[in-house]
Amino acid sequence: MASVVNTQMVLAVNPSLPVHTLPEFIQYARRANPPLAYASIGNGSQHHLVMEMLKQRAGIDLLHVPFKGGGPATTALIAGEVAAAFGGNSVTGHVRAGRLRALAVAGKQRSPVFPDIPRLAEFYPGLEVTPWLGIFAPAGLPGAVITKLREATNALLADPAIAEKIRRVGGLEPYISTPDEFAALLRAEYAKYGEIVKTVGAKVD
Repeated sequence: MASVVNTQMVLAVNPSLPVHTLPEFIQYARRANPPLAYASIGNGSQHHLVMEMLKQRAGIDLLHVPFKGGGPATTALIAGEVAAAFGGNSVTGHVRAGRLRALAVAGKQRSPVFPDIPRLAEFYPGLEVTPWLGIFAPAGLPGAVITKLREATNALLADPAIAEKIRRVGGLEPYISTPDEFAALLRAEYAKYGEIVKTVGAKVD
């Protein structure tokens, strides 16, 4: 029905890792033996797939360690049980507090939360992943009801006070789309993730 908010995925590492930039991380990972371990929130998750995309583009090997959710994955990263992970809101506060180090963001624009952190696409053009949250309605819902829901949602997102509250959550950004734009987004996302899933053979637990 509509896309509601976009968020940023942040590539974060444990501060004990002797790297401060994405190129340093890539070079360090190439030399690592055994391969560095990275956390995700589960097999087939965006957190898993974006790291696999980075692995392909950078030509590095990393060991995937899936967890059941962002909380356990972030805890393992802070504890040094894994070296790196992509995270959203679960890592933002820890990066600010210095418990994790951010190396890159995965979106189409730099994050307003971390404006000095480069995008993956600045090193690997076209490598962009933007998680989003949307509102869907059951099939067969009357058009008038869908229109009213969409108008109410868009009015909220357009309210500066509401938009600011959304941003404070940790990198979320209001996004208002037309039905055609949202449908196009779904088709593009299906094709993008379908390709990497087939390549790595990812399966949801």
